[in-house]
Amino acid sequence: MIPSLAALLCPRATLAPVPRSGPGYLSARPVVLIGLSLLIITMAAFFRVPLLPSIGADLSMSAAQLGLLTTVFALGRLVADIPAGWFADRIRPSRMMAISALVVGAGGAVLGGSQTAGVALVAAFLLGVGSATTNTTGMTFFSHAAPASRRGTALSAFSAALLAGQAFGPTVGGVVAGFGTWRSAMGVSAAICAVTAAGLGTSRSEVGAAPGRSARTSRHAPFAPLPVRVVLYGVPFAVFGALGSMTQTLVPIIGDAALGLSASTMGLALGLGGLARLGGALVGGQLADRFSRKAALVPGLLVQAVGVALLAAGSTTAVWVASIVVMSLASYGIGVAGTMIADLSTSAGVGVGKSLGIFRFVGDVGLIAAPVITALIYERLGTAPAVLPVAALLAGVGIACSLVLPETRWLEDEAAQR
Repeated sequence: MIPSLAALLCPRATLAPVPRSGPGYLSARPVVLIGLSLLIITMAAFFRVPLLPSIGADLSMSAAQLGLLTTVFALGRLVADIPAGWFADRIRPSRMMAISALVVGAGGAVLGGSQTAGVALVAAFLLGVGSATTNTTGMTFFSHAAPASRRGTALSAFSAALLAGQAFGPTVGGVVAGFGTWRSAMGVSAAICAVTAAGLGTSRSEVGAAPGRSARTSRHAPFAPLPVRVVLYGVPFAVFGALGSMTQTLVPIIGDAALGLSASTMGLALGLGGLARLGGALVGGQLADRFSRKAALVPGLLVQAVGVALLAAGSTTAVWVASIVVMSLASYGIGVAGTMIADLSTSAGVGVGKSLGIFRFVGDVGLIAAPVITALIYERLGTAPAVLPVAALLAGVGIACSLVLPETRWLEDEAAQR
């Protein structure tokens, strides 16, 4: 079934094996160095999540103020996404990762030493800036870590490291705080980042110079026509918006209000969703390389739309869990769309980091806006009116991708033959 679907979306798609070594590959050492740094810095940035109640009690912060910490973290990411992409095209990845570690470490240290809510908000902003710089640098690096035939797999490795850091961070942060206080946990977070920055600074691994920009194109040249860019940037907006509004907002609300589930049960279900998201990221990269980018992207968006719609289809625990797993598993569209942007940018000679910085910026806008909007609709109108527009957005973006986007899997091969 998959080969026939691939052929329908892209007649050139095949199941031919792809090479795993040769020209265009970076050596294993820099890939491991940057991947491990990405995981560790992300983990340190997410130490704070289970510590929020303790932070609120110690600093006399209300629930609304604690929510503002998360909002300010997201704003820090928004501010840094695009500049981080610009710098990722010009500064070597190891140095960019070291800077990211220092910024996240500074945020952890400031938060751990904060005595007022205002200082805690400054710390959250620094953590957001460092997180965005880490993510964009890592995504740009991994887009160059392998030739086009393996770029989808390379970016799936980026997603795996990022998701692992986001999963381990709250767990490790909570365990460390259990042996001390939330302040000591943030101190450990800062120390981890300092050691990581020092290791990156002294490493002799040939992580390589910044990818840079081809001299044959204008500094301001777009990587693709406007309709293609709009549709590709619509993917992170829809996928991040769905994950933020569903798995991070309405899923636990519905689990509590409609199903009466305990916090531990919901935690297990969301953990299962996290594993599904990790598995989906790895599978999505393989599909993008073995068949075609569109043959992986379009079904992923449509299946994620189905997963979201399941929340409105029934009120049983089984359907609720199925919704979490399906929407998480199919969220790999982020990695495939990022792969297509890297394909197009590389072929056009445009800086990949700049393009991916805008890509992540649009996604973070969706991550901030969608939870607020859907929560308000849920409170006033109920589950279906809040859930179905999100499913429709995903389906609409998927259909737009099938109609508007070119297949990018073979662009560099075609350019080399000219």
